[in-house]
Amino acid sequence: MSERRPRAALISVDGSFQDLVRHTLADPEVGVDLALEFAVRFAEFDEEQVARIRENAPEIVVVDLADDPDMGVKFIQFLSELSGSRKVIAAGPALEPGLLLAAMRAGISDYLPKPVSPEAFTEALARASSQLGKGAERDRKPGQLYTFFSSKGGSGSTSIAANTAIVLHRLTGKRTLLVDLDLELGEVALVMGVQPRFNFVDLVQNFHRMDAGLLASYIEQHSSGVHLLSAPFHPERTEAVTGEEIRRILHFLRQQYDYLVVDTPKSFAPTTFAAIDQSDAVFVIASLDIPSLRNIQRGLPLLKRALPRGEEQLRLVINRFQADGDITLDDVENTLGLKVFGTIANDYEAVIGAINTGKPVVLNGTSAYSRDVRTLVGRLTGFKGDDTGKKGGVVGRLMGRLRDRSGEKKQ
Repeated sequence: MSERRPRAALISVDGSFQDLVRHTLADPEVGVDLALEFAVRFAEFDEEQVARIRENAPEIVVVDLADDPDMGVKFIQFLSELSGSRKVIAAGPALEPGLLLAAMRAGISDYLPKPVSPEAFTEALARASSQLGKGAERDRKPGQLYTFFSSKGGSGSTSIAANTAIVLHRLTGKRTLLVDLDLELGEVALVMGVQPRFNFVDLVQNFHRMDAGLLASYIEQHSSGVHLLSAPFHPERTEAVTGEEIRRILHFLRQQYDYLVVDTPKSFAPTTFAAIDQSDAVFVIASLDIPSLRNIQRGLPLLKRALPRGEEQLRLVINRFQADGDITLDDVENTLGLKVFGTIANDYEAVIGAINTGKPVVLNGTSAYSRDVRTLVGRLTGFKGDDTGKKGGVVGRLMGRLRDRSGEKKQ
């Protein structure tokens, strides 16, 4: 059975532009069908015409802004809110920079100054069709999402999340994204030593037109190979972000990455629950002190109710662990009713030095902290051994083994 071709709608009162669009889409090689035409000014659009767009659900909308650029941009914003996956190709007069920026934010994927040549329009259609076609790539199995949570500030969960992401990438060689969902006071960018250009709130505001290509412009790439989506620097920018928006974005990001490592706020905020709802595993970070364990004990009923698959998704990790401390691991397990999944050594000098220099601990040599993070990730993934990553994760290690064998034969 042949694949269904994308449908297009045309909105223009310019006869010559209408002829160009009709003639181009009549070519079967273009691969797009003209399903709707509206020779109507923006101010005269009514409910019936909007209903036709909803019913036919065109994947591409061609909009001529020459009639009224300002109103046209607002209309495109409305179209994008009807369907965030729709591609909008706009044409019209040369726009002043402020209005052009507003048009791009409204959801325009291509802007063509008039008069539009057939070649320019055909190329814009090809780009829109290609972006639509990438949706099929998202049918692959979603990536694993690991959430890191602590009910007490100062627990070290941010450092553990950041270092876990690096080891995950270096040990497996797979695409890994580190997400800072502590949108008010997140510090992942600080721990990673990155000054981000964009942040999670920017992505929220533009999510209605997001695809894999646009996503790349919001992501920072760390020197370790891990990708980073940071929290905003200014806390007031977080006010408009809802839990449902976060759920949708995390669902989208899982289609783009093999691993997502998410650092959450130190509270039971909607942000935290949105991440937990999407998680394959939730790492609860605790230290061996009464306030930390008491807060976890108080919050466990809430956590368990929020987990999609129940308690089996919880991974209790003890940070700053000292075997000779007053509180033992048996005490923790008996108090919380949870098995300890892993421990991270109390390696203060290595951790604080890494934070102050912006170079994560696992990149700084063979500290006890680094060893324990590697062990944690090894248990999680089933991958064992060195994660130096200098030769590209699994592939690098395989090439190293081949070289070793070659050397053995020569001896």
